[in-house]
Amino acid sequence: MTEDKEIRDVLKEERHKEKSGKYKPLPRNRRTERAIARIFENGTADELMRFLRENGLKDESPRFAEIVKLFHEHGGKRR
Repeated sequence: MTEDKEIRDVLKEERHKEKSGKYKPLPRNRRTERAIARIFENGTADELMRFLRENGLKDESPRFAEIVKLFHEHGGKRR
């Protein structure tokens, strides 16, 4: 359950970046949260990065790197 909290915390921090206009945020809705949770449980790093890019998060964004790092700490598959 702590992984879900970490995901929510990262998304909450992303909301702060949205207000500053520095980075384009991920859309926040239950479908997005479920998709990310499903990728964390059963997906690969490539799937996660593709999902993040498709939802507007750029590779150079600190949030992008933080979400990928959480994925690897969670024991996510590389490919």
